[in-house]
Amino acid sequence: MQEPIFLGMRWIDIINIIAIVVGPILAVVVDRLRQRWSDDNTRRLAVFRSLMRTRRLLLDPEHVGALNLVDLEFYGHQRVMDAFSAYMSHLSAPMPGPDGHVRFFEQREDLLVRLLYQMGKDLGFQYDKHDLAKLAYGPAGWIQEQDIQRQNMGYLNELLAGKRALPITPMQPPAANAFPPAPVPISPNGGERP
Repeated sequence: MQEPIFLGMRWIDIINIIAIVVGPILAVVVDRLRQRWSDDNTRRLAVFRSLMRTRRLLLDPEHVGALNLVDLEFYGHQRVMDAFSAYMSHLSAPMPGPDGHVRFFEQREDLLVRLLYQMGKDLGFQYDKHDLAKLAYGPAGWIQEQDIQRQNMGYLNELLAGKRALPITPMQPPAANAFPPAPVPISPNGGERP
């Protein structure tokens, strides 16, 4: 039998008391750390999903919003941050002359693919860079619609700022009305209402 060593308790009693006190505290700390990691991962995944969903619609507000969250959600993930920095630098670069447009936009697409690839890799996905670039879908109609809306907003802003005139052409009404006259209501006694 062991001799009491502290306040009449044996080593095994002291270890049990420590386990009873420290065990639940340690469990809460581990759970909080796991929850924090899970929340961080969920937020990073949401940013990645938004960028993947809109990778052919670069002017979509969801795409721009997700881009603005990359440096917050992937802070400390160096490969992602390097790819993000290169992409953002290219987005901020001035547009080259007409001769360089094609190459400029090819570089932009390559940098976006590199960013998506690094984000996916960080989140545990294994994508092929070629697939990221080629297996995205953005209907041409959506892109045209965005272009037309942007063009119309520019025209309207120029009109409101007095930089553009609104042409008005006088027109003669057609001789014969294409629409028949409205029916005349009939009163209950059989005659027309005045």
